[in-house]
Amino acid sequence: MKAILVENIGEVVVKDIPEITEVPEYGCLCKNIFASTCTGTDRKLIHNSTPWENSYPGVLGHENVAEVIEVGAKVKNFAVGDIVMRPVYVYAGEERNGYSALFGGFSEYGIVTDVKAMEADGRSDFNPYARYQAKIPKSWRNNPSAVMLITLKETFSWLNKLPSLYGKDVAIIGSGTVGLFYTKLAAIFCAKSVTVLDINSDRFDQAKKVGADNCINLNETAKPEAAFDLLIDAAGILTKIADFIPMVRQDGIFGIYGIDGSLSAHFEGFGSGLTFAFHNSNEADPLVHETCVGLVERGLVDLSDFHSAIMPFSQAPEAYDLLKARKEFKIVFELGK
Repeated sequence: MKAILVENIGEVVVKDIPEITEVPEYGCLCKNIFASTCTGTDRKLIHNSTPWENSYPGVLGHENVAEVIEVGAKVKNFAVGDIVMRPVYVYAGEERNGYSALFGGFSEYGIVTDVKAMEADGRSDFNPYARYQAKIPKSWRNNPSAVMLITLKETFSWLNKLPSLYGKDVAIIGSGTVGLFYTKLAAIFCAKSVTVLDINSDRFDQAKKVGADNCINLNETAKPEAAFDLLIDAAGILTKIADFIPMVRQDGIFGIYGIDGSLSAHFEGFGSGLTFAFHNSNEADPLVHETCVGLVERGLVDLSDFHSAIMPFSQAPEAYDLLKARKEFKIVFELGK
């Protein structure tokens, strides 16, 4: 079967790898339908610039949607025909047929694990990543944008840990998919104003479509000072954090979501009254999952607003070239094409 691999550092290929020959007793064999790039994380994995150690060759990817085609003997909560998210060829920290997991999801077939069934049987020896695997509505089966639910859950669960946005002036650094989701959610959460900050204006029209009141090109406009109650880094600017601190009002919050390759920052002399919020997302929470599915089902979030292109799975190397050149910002792959 085909998979998208980082065969060597910096080298993305689509290549045949060995089939999954045995379905675990608590596992489901799934046929992937759609997958999508995660521009920042994928780039770091491709170039081995994450804060953690990677091994190569590895199967790339963590955003994918699949159909269950076979279930193991002890599976209770999945059935053939279910549509699921985040199956993997190989789980994080493990190896299959000589391939590591660079999140491990971009293959024609993958495995999801029935964690609930294992826990009901007193088992805890499942890979922690399996908690992120979940069913989505079967009606989404033919919708390429369905895979955007993963980023919606990540951003919603992170934002939900912060104090209420109601009546607050909110700014988001970055207008990629993550920044666009934070823009949309800030509008839904009734922020007083939502401003997008970026070093170019390529996606400002899209940002305004999903809820931005203002967009500021940081290369063309003087940076605002003490303008925001909440400033969210959706782009990974830790090394430049001192440049943005003056934009946060006293007693405001600077929320760190994006990461750079080093997880390091230096700042000084910014005064007092500023809170830094470092949170992990909690997308594995079943309530987060249900809420985000509901946002889509009720028409409050249109997932098609958050990717820029749809391409065949076989064109992954070209897709990553387009992302690098900023000609696209998020690409959905259709498998079997």
